[in-house]
Amino acid sequence: MRKLVALLTALLLLCSAALAEAPASLPIDFSPGHAADPALFSENGYQDESITATMERVWVGDARYNVARVKIADASQLRTALAAPFGTKKTNKISTIAKNNNAVVAIGGDYFGNEEGGFVVRQGETHRKKPRKGYDMLIIDEKGDFHIIKGSGAEELKAVMDTGIQLVNVFNFGPALVVDSVLQEMPEDYNYNIFGTEPRCAIGQTGPLEYVLVVVDGRDAADSKGCRVSELAQFMLEQGCVQAYNLDGGNSALMVFGEENYSQKSFKAERSVSDIIYFATAVDFGLDNAEE
Repeated sequence: MRKLVALLTALLLLCSAALAEAPASLPIDFSPGHAADPALFSENGYQDESITATMERVWVGDARYNVARVKIADASQLRTALAAPFGTKKTNKISTIAKNNNAVVAIGGDYFGNEEGGFVVRQGETHRKKPRKGYDMLIIDEKGDFHIIKGSGAEELKAVMDTGIQLVNVFNFGPALVVDSVLQEMPEDYNYNIFGTEPRCAIGQTGPLEYVLVVVDGRDAADSKGCRVSELAQFMLEQGCVQAYNLDGGNSALMVFGEENYSQKSFKAERSVSDIIYFATAVDFGLDNAEE
């Protein structure tokens, strides 16, 4: 009997420890994610109980595509971070913002601070309610699901909001690449140079809590020439994206993995921006304030 009691006690202790370490939701605010365990990073990815990030570089024609495939346990691990509080024009480097927020992997956002309009929501906080006509809009809800509105149409936006979803993050850049698993035709005229061969940046959703981040090297890269947005859209579709969206590219096209630059652009040539999109671990390894 004593052995049985001892065994049950040991099992209870193990269960309690496991529950204590289990991933939990992160707050929907601008606090950083938990610091990832450095020992769990490898050249090709990162994995713990709450997140798997698989990294790969692939060539498509004359362009190198830096790809991060991410699966998370909770929607709160898909986060955005700002260079400075709303209402300021201050910018910072993607790598610096990513480091300050304990990003496992990060890319630039839509550089909302460079524009006066746009329906801007970040981490549940609404900054502006000025949909930019002609710009496609990306909404990310509390479940981590993507909703793309072509042309930022008011009726389409109202229809999405009437479903009762929580707007956690809303981006204004585009164009849409894939909507409901359908490859999108590129508009003849858009607000950015979508037809040129340029560095590009995109995010897509492949399934519940599963995503693809892509940065295409170009311009100052030794061999990679960049791509057209239509080529990026085709690539995102081939990755299995049900929704995919073009983000701020050009000099803003940079992917950070851990504290390393995974894309071609050097940190010395990095452009300062107003915001990033990043994924964080939900596991508290007790490292959050280790340097302090």
